[in-house]
Amino acid sequence: MTETWRPTPGQLDLLFTELGRCLYLYQSIEQRLKFLLPHLVVPGTETHAKGEGFANWRVFIDSKETMGPLMQRLKDRVTSDQRDLIDETWTQIVTHRNEVVHHFVSQPFARLATEVELQEAMRYQRRVVAAPMLEMLQQLCMSFAEALIPEESENGTTPLH
Repeated sequence: MTETWRPTPGQLDLLFTELGRCLYLYQSIEQRLKFLLPHLVVPGTETHAKGEGFANWRVFIDSKETMGPLMQRLKDRVTSDQRDLIDETWTQIVTHRNEVVHHFVSQPFARLATEVELQEAMRYQRRVVAAPMLEMLQQLCMSFAEALIPEESENGTTPLH
């Protein structure tokens, strides 16, 4: 009688660790979008979208809005000569996020009945495109946050904005 293959506890730990990293990455992208969006000016205008702006900076942080609508709002506020490439990349990130978050356990490999299925589950994490996006958003957030820090004047006081 042949023995049924089962993943080792170490293999399962690795899979779930990677899945957790993936979820953290996508949630981090969402949080950074929520931080930036209220402060971005709508292209072609010199103003924020209605209900947004510095005074309403928590509008998205306090919301339940998810990555898809947040990405759409970001696309609406960014101008680029490579609009199609940006749309394709952001659409791919949202699609991958939704597949991992909502459909991971419904995939054929999710039974983890063979070593091949375990390898497929590891490949399914789909962080390759999202990781650079998180890095870019992190840099934008850091630059923006630094710009908000008041500078000291020559007499040692901090000016009010």
